[in-house]
Amino acid sequence: MIRINLLPVRQIKKKQQAIKNVLGLGITLLSVLIVLGLVALVLGFKVGDLQASIGELKKEKNKYQTVINQIEKLKKDQELLETKLNMISKLKRGSQTTVRVLDEIATLVPSSRLWIKQMSFSGNSLKFSGIALDNATIADFMDTIVASPYFSRAELSGTSSQGIQGRQLKAFSLTCSVVNPADEKAKKLAAEKKAKAKKK
Repeated sequence: MIRINLLPVRQIKKKQQAIKNVLGLGITLLSVLIVLGLVALVLGFKVGDLQASIGELKKEKNKYQTVINQIEKLKKDQELLETKLNMISKLKRGSQTTVRVLDEIATLVPSSRLWIKQMSFSGNSLKFSGIALDNATIADFMDTIVASPYFSRAELSGTSSQGIQGRQLKAFSLTCSVVNPADEKAKKLAAEKKAKAKKK
């Protein structure tokens, strides 16, 4: 009976199988490394392209920055000019209002019954003092002032009797609130619009 020892053949087969497995794993690892290298290379190209694009965009921005700065300067100059124009407009309106108020007072004063002695104008307040024949004349004058479009109210600060050339007359002091009729119209129109909007 012949005996064959198969042990070395099995060991050789196992070794060959292990070598195959190691080689397969090595090839797989190498393939993965190659793929990763290619991906890294592609991403590197893309990053380079993006950086180049960013550089170009920065150059474009720098080109337009001077234009943007000029636009900002023009905006500031425009705001300053508008402020100056508004101030000039207010001053014009104020001077026109003063002249018209004085003209209105001159028109409203009953020259045969009431005389203005002193007058001061500050902001929208007009103070004056004068002499009238009697209290009724002062009351009528106050009613006339309130009815004028240039005044919103008239308050009597005080009265006193004063003898002038043998006659007892009434000295008085008045304070009036001056308004600009154009501004009042604008306020009324705005109030009417608000009221209409609320009704809707």
